[in-house]
Amino acid sequence: MNILFAYPTELNPQKGGVERVTDVLAKALLQKGYTIFYLNWERLFDDYKYPVPIIDLPSSDLENSINMEFYNKFLDANDIKVVINQNGLYGGTYFLSQIRDPNVKIISVLHSDPLGQYKHLFADLMTLREPSTKEKLKRIARFFLYGRVKRIIRRSLKRHYEFIQEHPQYLCLLSDSFKEPLKRWCKLPDNYFVTIPNPNTYENIERIPLKEPIVLFVGRLHTSKKIDWLIDIWSKVVREYDQWKLIIVGDGPEKERLMDKAKRVLNIEFVGRQDPRPYYEKASIFCLASLFEGFPMSLTEAMQFGCVPIVFDSFSASHDIIKSGETGELVKAFDKKEYIKQLKHLMSDGVYRAILSKNAFQYVKQYDISNILPKWIDLIER
Repeated sequence: MNILFAYPTELNPQKGGVERVTDVLAKALLQKGYTIFYLNWERLFDDYKYPVPIIDLPSSDLENSINMEFYNKFLDANDIKVVINQNGLYGGTYFLSQIRDPNVKIISVLHSDPLGQYKHLFADLMTLREPSTKEKLKRIARFFLYGRVKRIIRRSLKRHYEFIQEHPQYLCLLSDSFKEPLKRWCKLPDNYFVTIPNPNTYENIERIPLKEPIVLFVGRLHTSKKIDWLIDIWSKVVREYDQWKLIIVGDGPEKERLMDKAKRVLNIEFVGRQDPRPYYEKASIFCLASLFEGFPMSLTEAMQFGCVPIVFDSFSASHDIIKSGETGELVKAFDKKEYIKQLKHLMSDGVYRAILSKNAFQYVKQYDISNILPKWIDLIER
């Protein structure tokens, strides 16, 4: 069977979670005899050796009519049976769903909490971007605009899910916990909602590596990741634990602002976009402070190497991955004081940290590709 993965930009696994999970899944499907293609429309060229042929739409303007003609001809000429839309929460869905051949099926993967931005909008708008009088005035303005912005986002979500109802497709969620809230917005039949968590990235890790006093973040440097909150938290912790350091692996639009903020804080190191494996191997603790997430690859990757995760309980799938006090720590959403308390506990109690490390290492094995791939094959074959 021939399958097309579609995403706006290049599916380089070093770029982020969507790219990494696509790479893992495509390679596993190839081994099972499937024929795979990638489709992009805003791709930048890089030196990654992709495992499958890459197809670029003729125009980066998705609405250009030549793209639709090209897309449908490609599906027909290559006998594509399934399109896996890795952009299921965003505008690419509108383009990819307009297939002329009713025998071609679409699976739209929602790679984050389907309602995450809407649910946590107030916390986002009330975040100070910098400690200036101008920014404080902007925050006051955002407070008064909150209701209007929320209505705009609500209308956008409503339009998005109404379009999906009008163009029925399978919705692949990363956690069962996302299903019921989404069904209030999207009235597809039950069998159109499918849950498949992200697979683990790494295979055959037999033991937990030796650890160092390192706290780690891996991910895009984006506003939704709230790395500025993490820097605030670290500034309170490092005063007592100056033998520890915080390493931030990743790149993104917030990089310069975050690096400028971190100049005032001890023991923070920005290393840019890197292969994260050497950092997972050394780090003792993995931190997330995100506004919302789907099923973050970096979190399960870190646990594969025995990093103890500490995460804001801001997305329901966090309970699938972390059992608080057993495989890591879940902190009440956006409670920085509690985060500081729990992080200090992990840093100071090596025995407790070692227990959680071993538990995390074992628990996350349920997401190995050998367990996740059969779920995808079942969906594709259906």
